Amino acid sequence: MTAGVGERARHTLVPHHARGAGLARTRLLAGLRAAGVEAELASDAVMVVSELVGNAARHARALRDKLVEVSWTVLPGRVEVAVTDGGSVQAPTLRSADWDALDGRGLQIVAALASRWGVETEDGRRRVWAELTTVAGDGRLVG
Repeated sequence: MTAGVGERARHTLVPHHARGAGLARTRLLAGLRAAGVEAELASDAVMVVSELVGNAARHARALRDKLVEVSWTVLPGRVEVAVTDGGSVQAPTLRSADWDALDGRGLQIVAALASRWGVETEDGRRRVWAELTTVAGDGRLVG
């Protein structure tokens, strides 16, 4: 992520393991609070990153040193988050999950919380990103 005028971009490396999601949550929340992001937007961004790190740990290869990268950019009225891993054979896709399924809802959660999300692949690395926006009390997007 490249930061422009008025943007605050940050990134961190976390273990390519389910425990990496907890570390990513802690670091992201601290970064968003320091940037003055409202609590609800920060909470949603943390949930999205947690799902994306969990998916990377479960379904993708690690980057060097058994790590994945978590990055975020704070812009007026929105936050962009991304998780970059070493890619996998299958691209991330939305799935349907039965009500009693133990998994299969991660990207459904991402899609529900994000205004938009996507996947980029380059040089064997995969970046799954999401953009979350603030919503005004009357339902209008702010930013």
